[in-house]
Amino acid sequence: MWPEGVPESATVQAVLDWQRRTMEMMYKDVAAALAARGSTQNPREYLSFFCLGNREPYVPGEHAPPERPELDSDYMRAQQARRFKINVNANIMIVDDEYIIVGSANVNQRSMDGGRDTEMAMGAYQPRHLDTPNSWPRGQVHQLAPATT
Repeated sequence: MWPEGVPESATVQAVLDWQRRTMEMMYKDVAAALAARGSTQNPREYLSFFCLGNREPYVPGEHAPPERPELDSDYMRAQQARRFKINVNANIMIVDDEYIIVGSANVNQRSMDGGRDTEMAMGAYQPRHLDTPNSWPRGQVHQLAPATT
């Protein structure tokens, strides 16, 4: 039920804490970069995090656990909401609205050094749509980020 491990476990809570800290640091960096350019735009217009999910309707006759979940438990709430995270091994990183990398590996040294699983990735940019002193990027790489929100 929990691919990462039991949500209440110390290990999972530590991972979630570091994920939160990483996202917080990234938003602060984007906010500082926007402020340096004199922009008052919200950092969320440039950086978003998503989780793919699925909602499953109840189907009469489907298998049900023989015992009811404990009241007010995470398991009971998951069964009532019938929404579940979908784990997909694909990553997209957009850098400064100019460069995109899409691949199966996490974007870090450990995943991309070639010493582990076979991974694939592609990178792309549009030379005619790069950031210049007189204009901001406006190519398809730039257009992808708002299209995903």
